[in-house]
Parts: sequence; structure tokens; C-alpha cells
Amino acid sequence: MDSDALFFYAFAAVTVIGALIVVAQRNPVYSLMSLVGSFFGLCGLYVLLEAPFLAVVQIIVYAGAIMVLFLFVVMVLNVPREDAAEWDRSHPLYRPMAMRIGAVLAALLIIELGWALSRTPG
Repeated sequence: MDSDALFFYAFAAVTVIGALIVVAQRNPVYSLMSLVGSFFGLCGLYVLLEAPFLAVVQIIVYAGAIMVLFLFVVMVLNVPREDAAEWDRSHPLYRPMAMRIGAVLAALLIIELGWALSRTPG
């Protein structure tokens, strides 16, 4: 495995793990900080694609300006932490039909991803 592939997998892992932490995090400030980490992984992917201008713009505009704006809004609004106690069984997303639709969509996504990967050469 050459170094480009190794760097690609490292930056892709940073990007995907950062994005998963954004969704899974209960504290909005920590979620925004992990989004910045995901942006840095994306910046590394741009560098691997030999697009240094896009990499610099990604850091300056998104990680710099936009994320500072998001952080300012979260701090001003004083968004509380999301607690599991707030979600009771009467919430619409806990209904069986919503869970079944989500499971069907997830299964379709996995099937489509498997089909697309089977069609790619090499």
C-alpha cells in the first residue's frame, strides 16, 4: 500500500468519525468542535486531491468563520444538553411505524451500497 492510500484512509477515517461524533454527541458545543475536526479531515482529502486552494478555503471559511458563527449562536441561545429522560415513549420517533420505515430505508441503503461496490472494477 502506497503512502497516498494510507493518507487517504487516515483522513477519511478522521472525517467519518468526526461526522459520527457530531451526530452522536449530546452536548452541542462538543458536537461543533468535532465538526471542526471533520472539516480538517476533509481539508486533508483536498490536499491529497492536489487542490490546496480548496483546502485553505475549507479551513478559513468553514472551520474559521462559519463554525465561529455556529458556536456563537449556540452560546447565545444557551441550548441545553439533550438528556435521555426528555425522550419518553410518546415521542413520534419511538412509534413502531417510524422505526420500521427507518429500518427499511437503512436496509435499502446497505443493499444499494453493496450493489454499487460490486459494480466497481478492481
